[in-house]
Amino acid sequence: MERLQAETELINRVNSTYLVRHRTKESGEYAISIKYNNEAKHIKILTRDGFFHIAENRKFKSLMELVEYYKHHSLKEGFRTLDTTLQFPYKEPEHSTGQRGNTAGNSSPSLFCGFSFVTPPDYSFVPPSSTPFWSVLSPKVLGIAIARYDFCARDMRELSLLKGDVVKIYTKMSANGWWRGEVNGRVGWFPSTYVEEDE
Repeated sequence: MERLQAETELINRVNSTYLVRHRTKESGEYAISIKYNNEAKHIKILTRDGFFHIAENRKFKSLMELVEYYKHHSLKEGFRTLDTTLQFPYKEPEHSTGQRGNTAGNSSPSLFCGFSFVTPPDYSFVPPSSTPFWSVLSPKVLGIAIARYDFCARDMRELSLLKGDVVKIYTKMSANGWWRGEVNGRVGWFPSTYVEEDE
């Protein structure tokens, strides 16, 4: 998604609405677009030595860690004039909900669940649903993990996590890093980078 498209998506949203997007001109690079003072602002996410950062003095192992940090800390650490946090994740418009995950002939971007992470149209974030229906009735626990961070589910397929939650892992079969598990009787998909698996 390019800057102009991000601006179009954010124009009618409230201030501090944000999205993380691929920078199409530099493949593999990312940017945060955020609405601030009724304008869209764009922040290049730098990568060096396997770390992500927008300010030299604070580096993160993953994009998710970076986003989570700036939900609670002002972006002015890297940009003095941008005194806001990542408050409201951009959400896909309701009229296109039926297109989510449909990559064939779909030119609209997909969103990375929970993080408003906008990706190219050929990248599908939708967790696999090839599990036989009977496994839902008696799922096999593959392992146990502890939630390292809070994660807020965006829809009924996802599993909200609180730091310290004990997660029963049912499925690890997702190329996009999403696992299926259970916490306190609730079952859903969550980002595997948000948990630490018990050995």
